[in-house]
Amino acid sequence: MSAQKPGLHPRNRHHSRYDLATLCQVNPELRQFLTLTPAGEQSVDFANPLAVKALNKALLAHFYAVANWDIPDGFLCPPVPGRADYIHHLADLLAEASGTIPANASILDIGVGGELYLSADWRT
Repeated sequence: MSAQKPGLHPRNRHHSRYDLATLCQVNPELRQFLTLTPAGEQSVDFANPLAVKALNKALLAHFYAVANWDIPDGFLCPPVPGRADYIHHLADLLAEASGTIPANASILDIGVGGELYLSADWRT
């Protein structure tokens, strides 16, 4: 199994496997969601939404200094690496317009997800 995650933006911090020991120190509740893969490697139970939430909480605290992040149980909780990719690609688009990646930019995600894409796709 490769230690690198293919397809992520070059500036994304999440290209390598997660340091689960460190992430469990940051968010101890993550420990209860660790499991062994068939290859005997420690991983997170990604099929469990509470596990993904606990992992996101640890990633946000460790990599982005976001303390006390939470969302209500049952809400959609997209993985942090994918959201980071989204932000890096938006920064690239802004850089195309201005010539540099902005150091300070505000981006509002209105949360339409695939619904907007699917409804607009039929016109292309």
